[in-house]
Amino acid sequence: MGSKQSKYPKLIKKINKASNDIRQNDECPQLVKQDDQYVDRMQLFHHVMRCVSNGNFKVPLDEQLKEGGVVVLDVCCGTGTWLSEMASDFPNSNFVGIEKDPIYPEHKPKNVKIVQADVLEKFPFKDDTFDFVYSRLNFFSFSESQWKNHLIKEFVRVLKPGGYLECLDHSGSDNKGAILEKLNVAIEKVLIQAGRCPSLASKFSGIIESEPQMGKVTLTEVTVPIGSWGGKIGDLGLHINMHMMSGLKKGIMHYLKLSEKSLEKLWADYKTEVNTHHTRWKINRYISQKNNN
Repeated sequence: MGSKQSKYPKLIKKINKASNDIRQNDECPQLVKQDDQYVDRMQLFHHVMRCVSNGNFKVPLDEQLKEGGVVVLDVCCGTGTWLSEMASDFPNSNFVGIEKDPIYPEHKPKNVKIVQADVLEKFPFKDDTFDFVYSRLNFFSFSESQWKNHLIKEFVRVLKPGGYLECLDHSGSDNKGAILEKLNVAIEKVLIQAGRCPSLASKFSGIIESEPQMGKVTLTEVTVPIGSWGGKIGDLGLHINMHMMSGLKKGIMHYLKLSEKSLEKLWADYKTEVNTHHTRWKINRYISQKNNN
């Protein structure tokens, strides 16, 4: 039997090129294989987060976005699901996505612009350009030093005085069982080996607030149920969670000294454990406003 044909052949090719160009270096090698499942996971995560968060953003710009004239930047915009929805919801405002390679669909709303650029270099925008800078699921794409010494500084530089920064990312799990604890130990080792910081979530507010132009961070948390106990959202949460871990499969097997068959058994037991413990995935939302002076 031949291999399954990709649903997103051009998109996958572009994503892989972007990942190779940006993240495969000594400090931050690529962690997760970019394939159809990766694209599906990005889409699913978007819809799950919109549901559990009751919306696509939380900065206080609803009325301004509706009235028009607001300019928004989505950093590492990926396939652009968030951008597309925001642009459709707020047709009088303008939305910009930045990516190393343009992996956004060819057809996009008129008020969306995609800029091809390496985010690890100076962003190709003037100071004080955007009213709102947004970043999601990028913590483990970059090292802690890249966040501290470059990315956050660029976010701040391109924000207008009075503009808002909103970042959304993983911060761990609640109601963990023994199997998840075991898996987490291995995942942390994989992250460290790849030059990532497993504890970045706990440091991120401080990284933002260390920038003199930024105000105090408002930190909120939403949780996503993992497992059938959480209904449809829980099923999707487990699907996303399992795909994320499967991308780290080799590293988990190495650190836990497991065969592939043993890991499959562990994962099967994990799917039972999350329903027994009512495990939840924690997502932190960091919001800060740039000073007006």
